[in-house]
Amino acid sequence: MNKVELIEHIAAGADISTLAAEQVLNSLISRVIHAVSSDDVVRIIGLGSFVPSERSARIGRNPVNGAAVLIQASRVVKFKAGSAFKDAVNAGPL
Repeated sequence: MNKVELIEHIAAGADISTLAAEQVLNSLISRVIHAVSSDDVVRIIGLGSFVPSERSARIGRNPVNGAAVLIQASRVVKFKAGSAFKDAVNAGPL
């Protein structure tokens, strides 16, 4: 499912216009990005948590010539699926 399909499902499920559904989804995405970039954890019950994390610098390898390459430290986002989400995935399609 891509973003357009998700917007259509939100609009149908909430009985709102696709424009309103797109605004809701864009607002949600914006708020999650802002919160996680501010070192907050975003927990959505039934879905999971978006958690900011630090990735330390490390040595990688250039796949072409095998030379060692320094990969800089960076901040990343980890998603931890909630138990309801995990259970639904393990149960299979609805």
